[in-house]
Amino acid sequence: MSVVTIYKFDGLSNSQQVAKLLDGQKVNDSWFTAFVSKYNKNEVVVNYWVYEDLENSIKKILDENESMEIVSYLQQNGKTRVLKRIYCYLNTMMKTLEIYTGSEDKIDQIVTAMEKILKIKLSRVVLSSAELQNIYLQHSNELKQVMFKNVEGLFYEILRGKHLENNEKFKQYMEKFPESLRVISFRPRIKFLNGNNKYQVTLNGDRGTMKFSSPNGEFDFRPRIEIRQLTFLIASTLGFLG
Repeated sequence: MSVVTIYKFDGLSNSQQVAKLLDGQKVNDSWFTAFVSKYNKNEVVVNYWVYEDLENSIKKILDENESMEIVSYLQQNGKTRVLKRIYCYLNTMMKTLEIYTGSEDKIDQIVTAMEKILKIKLSRVVLSSAELQNIYLQHSNELKQVMFKNVEGLFYEILRGKHLENNEKFKQYMEKFPESLRVISFRPRIKFLNGNNKYQVTLNGDRGTMKFSSPNGEFDFRPRIEIRQLTFLIASTLGFLG
């Protein structure tokens, strides 16, 4: 399942200057490229280029037999690493940084490097139970799944169903455990690029992540115009728009 991890920051009002500072900066064996988006003057498109071990990368997308055969062939031809690009989007108006990966080690590398280069402090977004409620009440066509933390002796309690916002058990949980809601999955009320409004978004209030899935299973990232809207509604809910 595709993951976007969101950070917030203060300062940085000039997107052109941000792009100039990041573009071409090296971080050990990795580096950044950056430019201002032609679709949004406040948004800097940042690519983080990093080498990964060939065998581990191929095993992520192929089964064991296929990956062994391909890895063996490539290694015989002197290939031991692959170059990977991680997409990031820094918005000087919303004061957000979006990192398109769920790999914590890569996220840490990117955040540490950006803090040093841009001289800022990046903090992972945290959404309270009340803020998650506001999002599904104001920006959702349907609440599909929720997770409560530390309720009735259970570390996690998950509820699933159609239109959970109208479900009596869910309402009882919200009344009894108003501060325990930590994750929501919902169908967002946004403008869609291609009319595909059947997918759902999962927001993790503790980890500051968005994940995307469809009724037919998992799929890759949505168009940028859709993800930008979702980030905007999170930023507006938290009240840190610049």
